[in-house]
Amino acid sequence: MKILISSNTKKYFKTYIDFIDYYWLNFFDKKKYDYYVVPNSIKILPKYLKKKVDLIILSGGNDLFENFKSSKNRLKIEKKLIDNSIKKNIPLIGICRGMQLINYFFGGKIKRIPHHMRTKHEIKLNNNFFPKKKIKVNSFHNFGISKKILGKDLEIYGTDPSENIEMLKHKKFSIYGFMWHPERESNYNNLNFIIKKILKNK
Repeated sequence: MKILISSNTKKYFKTYIDFIDYYWLNFFDKKKYDYYVVPNSIKILPKYLKKKVDLIILSGGNDLFENFKSSKNRLKIEKKLIDNSIKKNIPLIGICRGMQLINYFFGGKIKRIPHHMRTKHEIKLNNNFFPKKKIKVNSFHNFGISKKILGKDLEIYGTDPSENIEMLKHKKFSIYGFMWHPERESNYNNLNFIIKKILKNK
């Protein structure tokens, strides 16, 4: 398995650094997956788009429209990763911020929602993707998506008690969004299940 994963970014003194969470590194090492971390550089991006991979992951971290150069570059790069997913029929997973970007990419919007940062809640699943109809998930986001601002051709796969969308899929493409962080769960059971199911359903 070869995976392309986007990097998070943050200010660091007078410059910026790109990184991915240790949770992802630990998961990839544990599963012995080959992975490429895509830096937030428009010039370097074509090199990574040429790589043959089985899966693309848009990682979480930071709000979608932060106003600094590296964050704006990340937005451009992740849009190109979605384009690449569609063009080459490569399954793509968007985690938290990544799911928000998927919705935005397909014409949707995001809205600020309260009480979703560093907490847990139950979500209701209305499809057969997961064997259960309800699961408890973590929550680390300031913005969410409602039915009224859902992007074109995106299907709702799960919602929280306030009807905010927690999981979605594109009707045509193998593009999935998860508003929680399965990579931050201690046993990785949900993340393992998600990846295997998506690749099987490609």
